[in-house]
This record gives sequence, structure tokens and C-alpha cells, in this order.
Amino acid sequence: MDRLSIIFSKYSVLMLLLSTSIYVNAQFDAQISQYTMMPGYYNPGGICEVNELNVALSSRQQWVSIENAPSTFIIQATMPKMINNRLNGFGLVMMKESIGLFNNQMLQLQYAWKKNIYGGTLSVGLQGGLLQQNFDASGIHIPTSDYHNSSDVSLPSGDLEALIPDFSAGIWYRKSQLYAGLSASHLLESKINLKASGESTDSSRYSTYASRTYYLTSGYNIVMSNPLYTLQPSFLLKTDLKAWQTDISVKLWYKEGFWGSIGWRPEDAVIFSAGIKLAQGLTIGYSYDVSIQALSSVSGGSHEIFIGFAKKIETASISKKQKSVRIL
Repeated sequence: MDRLSIIFSKYSVLMLLLSTSIYVNAQFDAQISQYTMMPGYYNPGGICEVNELNVALSSRQQWVSIENAPSTFIIQATMPKMINNRLNGFGLVMMKESIGLFNNQMLQLQYAWKKNIYGGTLSVGLQGGLLQQNFDASGIHIPTSDYHNSSDVSLPSGDLEALIPDFSAGIWYRKSQLYAGLSASHLLESKINLKASGESTDSSRYSTYASRTYYLTSGYNIVMSNPLYTLQPSFLLKTDLKAWQTDISVKLWYKEGFWGSIGWRPEDAVIFSAGIKLAQGLTIGYSYDVSIQALSSVSGGSHEIFIGFAKKIETASISKKQKSVRIL
């Protein structure tokens, strides 16, 4: 059986699990190839490293030409603020993703407490808000045969939905050109009872749960012999302690305004990206994932666009002469 057949088989098993009231481990965190451009999405401790108001959005279309493949939109806004002579970060993150017959939405607030320590800055972040999941049961395909019963009462029908509270936390440390972060999303691992809109019962007949997921990331800015160039190797490790995935990338900046990058996601894709950072605060990036698995024969790859805007703001205890060395 080829890889694509295995994927479709797993998808069919997922539908079966939903119809038999067994818990399904649901992955809610979207995949981002340009993860260094939006570190606060995976780790609330990574927001507001400098005195800038930031608004960023990412739009991703995965596995182009495959029907119902993941489609993701993320927007994040962050702002630093001095409280009791200490820099704090505040943020808002929204995510919408469709994958198969599922639609996931997230709306959450972020806060990061910061402290100077060992010559660098330690940031402890918290995130909390709402997580919603919808399932379009009308899209379930029941083959016409003697072995399938389309009128089986155990099958869900119509639109199912659920709304739950959700929380994440993370720590982030930066010293000079080095940064590292560790975070965990969906701390409660909440059960998600999917039911029809307006249904009053608390029935858990169709259930998933938001699996706690851990993220470890690090990167370093290497100034080349020619100071016009900066090399930035980095990685992002993602796991729910059952499955593991790693993104490894190397980005080359020119004059802190143009970049090109190559990345590798083992057993998944090779990633090419490029972008520009304008003096007016606008940043635009594009990445293309080339699949290195069986999907490459039926998929046109994955496209991702990043757009960000940053504007320096003054806080009570931040000097106008302060200059950030951060490029990531």
C-alpha cells in the first residue's frame, strides 16, 4: 500500500472512531514553514522581544491539488508595555484552519513577563482563550455496496461543533545573537464533545480531545566576515510525546533587508523561502514546500505567505537610543 493510500485509510479510521464514541487525539496547532517570522504563535514567551508594535499574518495552502487538504490563516498582534519599571508583552492571536471535514478556530490572549538575567532576557509567557472545532458530517462518503449502510444510526449527520477553554505556556530566553524557547500548548488536554448546533444534551457520542503538544526551538545569528550578510540556522521540534516532527532551516540575510532560506522537514518536505524587509516596517515572505514523500506524485506542494508590520513605540523606561540586534 502506498503512502497516499495509508493516509486515506487513516482518514477513514478517524471517521469510524468518531462514529463509535472513541476519543480521537486532535492536532490543533497549524504548521508554519516560516516559523522564525512568527515565534509567538508556538510560544507566548516569544512575543515582544523589542519595543515594537507588531501585526503579522500567515496564510498557508498545504498539498495543493489535493481536495480538503489543510488551509490555514493566522493573525497575531503584539505590543510591549512598561508596568512597574518592567517590560511586559501583550498579544492577541487568531487562527482558522480547515482540514478534511474539520474546521478549527482559535481566539486567545497572550501575556509575557520579562526579566534581565545572566546578560540576556528571560520571558515567561501565558496564553488563554477559546478553541472551537466544527465537523461537517454531511461530507462523509459512504460507498455504495452490500458492506456499507448509509442509514446507520451511529453515523453523525449535519454540522457538529464544540467550544472549549484552552491554555498554553512557554519560556523564552535571548542573549545577544542566541535564542531558545520551550512551550506547551493545550495544557488541559480538554475533551471536545462534538454535537449539533443548539443541542442541549451533554452527550459525548462524538468526541475528540486537544492533545498537549510541546515545542522546543533555538536559533543563532552568525555575522559573516562580510558584515552585509548574516546567517541564521534554527530548528523547531514539535511533539505530543507520541509523534515527533522537526523543522530545520538556514536563512541568509543581506543588508538586514533581503533573505533567502532553505529548510528540511524530515520525511515530509524540503522548504524554500525568500522575503524582503522594508524600512517602513513592512515585511513580506513567501515559502514553498516540496514534498519528499509519496504525496509528491499527486500534490503541487505547499504555499505559504507571510506579511508583517512593525512600528517602534516608546515606553517609559526604554531609551530612544536602544537598538535591537534581533533580526529573527
